[in-house]
Amino acid sequence: MKEKKLLVLSQLFYPELVSTGQVLTELCEMLVSFGAHVEVLTGPPTIVSRTTKVPKYLEYKGIKIVRVFSTRFPKLSFLGKLLNQITFTFSVFIRLLFNFSKHPILVVSNPPFLPIICGLLKVVHKRSYIVLIHDVYPDIAIKLGFLKSDGVIPALWNILNRFAFRKANYIVVLGRCMKEVIERKLERGLDSKKIKTIHVWGDDTQIFGGLKKNNIFREKWSLKGKFVLSYSGNMGRFHDMETIMETAKVLKDKTDIVFLFVGEGQKKNWMEEFVKKWNLTNCKFFPYVDKKDLGYMLTCADVGLVSLVSGVEGLSVPSKLYGLLSGEIPVIAVMSENSEAAKVIKENNCGFVVKPGNVEGMVNSILHLYDNREICKIFGKNGRNAIDGKYNLRKAAEQYFSLIKALHTRPS
Repeated sequence: MKEKKLLVLSQLFYPELVSTGQVLTELCEMLVSFGAHVEVLTGPPTIVSRTTKVPKYLEYKGIKIVRVFSTRFPKLSFLGKLLNQITFTFSVFIRLLFNFSKHPILVVSNPPFLPIICGLLKVVHKRSYIVLIHDVYPDIAIKLGFLKSDGVIPALWNILNRFAFRKANYIVVLGRCMKEVIERKLERGLDSKKIKTIHVWGDDTQIFGGLKKNNIFREKWSLKGKFVLSYSGNMGRFHDMETIMETAKVLKDKTDIVFLFVGEGQKKNWMEEFVKKWNLTNCKFFPYVDKKDLGYMLTCADVGLVSLVSGVEGLSVPSKLYGLLSGEIPVIAVMSENSEAAKVIKENNCGFVVKPGNVEGMVNSILHLYDNREICKIFGKNGRNAIDGKYNLRKAAEQYFSLIKALHTRPS
C-alpha cells in the first residue's frame, strides 16, 4: 500500500502536557497506528518556562515533531499571544515556501493565519490541505470586543478566510452549530461537500468510570466526603466562568459541596479574586496535571462543568465534555441550547443544560444531582454509552484517515 504521509501544522503540540494540543496529539497517535506517516510542524511551548530546554526535533510514539522559531511570550497576554502567532506563522510559511513536497497538510485554525498561508502554498505548489476549524475567526475576536464588526480588519480577514477555505480540499468542523456558521460565511462559491463534521472525542481507553474507585486526587486534594463539581481546562475569555462563580457563592454554606478548578486561563485571576472578595471556602484551584493523570483527575468529580458565554455557539466547541463522558461523569453545561455540546448532552441524556447567567438554574441542577445520586449514575452510564457508540477516538480518526487517503489518490 502506498504510504499515507501527512504534515500537521499546529502552534500547540507538546505531548508531555495534557493542556497543550492534547486532542491533536491523540489524533496523530491513532493515525500512526493506522499506518500514516505523521510529521508535526509546531512551535516552542509557551506554557512552560522560557528557560526550559525543548528539543527542536523529537520523535514521539511514531510522530515526527519539528519545532520552528516563534516568540515565547506568556499566552495570557493578548499582545504576547498575537506576536507568538505571527512569528510562528511566518516561520512556517518561509519553511514551506521552499519545500516542494506534495504530501497533504492538516492545518489547524489556531493561529488563525495558518490556513491563509496554506491557500498561498496551494497556488504556488498545488499542495492539498485540510483545514480543521477549532475556533472561527474573526468572529470570536469581534464577540470578545477585540475588533469592531464593521472595521477594515474583519472585512479583510473574512476575504482571506474565504480564499483559504475555497482553496482547501476539505474543511473539518467540530459540530452542527459550527457547520451552520461556516456555511453562512461562505454561502457563495463554496462546494458544501467540502465541509465535513467530525466530532471531538473522549479517550475511551485511558479514561473510564473505574478510575473513580480509590481515586488518587480525592486523597491528594482533600476531597473525600465531598460532592465535587469540577471544571478542568482553559478558563478563557469565551467560557462563562461568571455564572459558575456566582453559583459557588450561593452554595457557600453547603460545606460538603466543593467547586474544583484545574487549569489556567485569562479569567483565573479574576476567579481567585472573587473567592477572596466573598470569602468562599468551597473553591479549590490547581494547575494542569500530567497527561498520564488526566483520567484520575476527571473522575475525582461527581459532576463535570463545561461553559460557553452567550453568542459564541458555533464559533467554538468545548472538547472537555467528551473526557467527562468517558469517565462516566454527569455534566452540567452553561451555554446556549444551540451549541453542539448542549445538543450532545440532551440527545444522550447525560446531564443538564443551563442558559448563561441563569444562576438559579445552576443551583437547582446541582442540588437535584446532589440529592439524587442514582441519577448521577444513570447520566454517567448514558454518557459513556455515547462515547462507546459515537464519540470515541477511533471513529473520529477513521474519518480523518479517509480524507487523507482521498487526497493521496487524487491525480496530480
